[in-house]
Amino acid sequence: MWAYVVRRLLWMIPTFLGILVINFAVLRMQGPSLSRELTKATGGESGEMNAKLVSSGVEAYLVRFRTTGLDLPALVNLRGFIGKDEVAAWLRETERGPGVDDAARDRREKELWMAGRFLVAPLAAVLADDALAKLHGPASMALSLCAFYPLHRGELERMAADEARARGERNQALKGLRIAYANDRGDGFRTTDPEAQAKRTAAVEFAARHAAAFAAPGDRWRAILGETGFTLFLRQLATGELWSTERQQYVFSLIADRWQTSFGLNLLAILIAWMVSIPLGVRAARRVGSLEERASGSALFLLWSLPSFFVGTLLLHHLCTDHPGSTALFPNRGLSSPDSLWYSTPAYLADLAWHAALPLLVLCYGSFTALSRYMRASVLDQMSSDYVRTARAKGVSEDAVVWRHATRNSLITMITLGSELLAALFGGSIIVEYIFSIDGLGRLLLEAARSQDAPLVMGSTVISVGLLLVSILVADLLYAVADPRIRARYA
Repeated sequence: MWAYVVRRLLWMIPTFLGILVINFAVLRMQGPSLSRELTKATGGESGEMNAKLVSSGVEAYLVRFRTTGLDLPALVNLRGFIGKDEVAAWLRETERGPGVDDAARDRREKELWMAGRFLVAPLAAVLADDALAKLHGPASMALSLCAFYPLHRGELERMAADEARARGERNQALKGLRIAYANDRGDGFRTTDPEAQAKRTAAVEFAARHAAAFAAPGDRWRAILGETGFTLFLRQLATGELWSTERQQYVFSLIADRWQTSFGLNLLAILIAWMVSIPLGVRAARRVGSLEERASGSALFLLWSLPSFFVGTLLLHHLCTDHPGSTALFPNRGLSSPDSLWYSTPAYLADLAWHAALPLLVLCYGSFTALSRYMRASVLDQMSSDYVRTARAKGVSEDAVVWRHATRNSLITMITLGSELLAALFGGSIIVEYIFSIDGLGRLLLEAARSQDAPLVMGSTVISVGLLLVSILVADLLYAVADPRIRARYA
């Protein structure tokens, strides 16, 4: 049995990584566009460079994208092998002119600004070359942004004060290296800064002074696989440093704050659904073909056909809203009253039950049909087995035959259905939390998806996948508990 458990644990590793890769790829494809987001910070797509907006706005986008890895290549990083000539050609692609596609030009410009530390040295080489004087303005802008080190609140909290101050001063110094320039459709790049020569010299000296910080020996090789969006995500996941840029808080702290609410609500819903469905299924199996069985089956299928969002909205309107001549019977938001912390324990529990009654009803009713029908079919299958006929021949009572023999062996099917219960405890009540304004994890994840908060979505995916794999393993172990034949096979 232990050998089987070890094999399953080993298989969970590649399965877990494969699911992470798929989810990461989907998020990268659906994530915010660098070009679109940075266009907002640079004054639109009219082509005129707004220096004030550049200096004040682009850094905020750099913080957002670099802390989430959206500025990095997804799986392979070859930016360390870009040289001076390639950078000069890249800069020329950002120049306006007759016949130039503005959308493509804008995209290439923003990608250059987000290219990161490996382009600092080749950009400095462009600035040092007198023959490339026309490119010095855009090169200085790109260098100041590629050398920028984003600092978010979480990083500042764990960073030494001296280091944080030094990096902040370095970021501030970069703004003084930008050579003002114009990028007109007729003339292309044109330097307009009277201090261009001094800034150019300062930029070259800055790059030489901090060369080790931008591209130490061997960094370009290590970065091929070690400095990508996926490896950054794995590193932040392993260290618990996934950071939500939308909420300015660590992802796992956000999840921990909301998970308890969703866990309690879903756990109660699952217990109620199973405690009601199993007896219903057994009773339906014992009275198959009767009027009672047909009527209960029709009622359950009618409930199953009603969408949860429809039932929830209906209950919210009729039972949780004041109408002329009547008052609401149930609260319309949350799981407790604002002053419930001051209640006595019985009063607090009563208040909790009052708030949770309708959300639990909406979570449960849809499960009654599927679970009870599966239980009914499984019990009926067991009732025709040889061991049941043998038990009856020995004079065992019908109740004992059903509950001690047939029902126990029918639990194999129910264990299979319950293999996703652990994952369901994690954020399985999104619709209910949204309708009844419950500050749970499901509502948090819905808001994260709407705002494209990739770290929060990925963090929740990791936990959901982990719980799903663990629940499948637990289900396999429970098979052996319920069925001696399985236990004997892997003993």
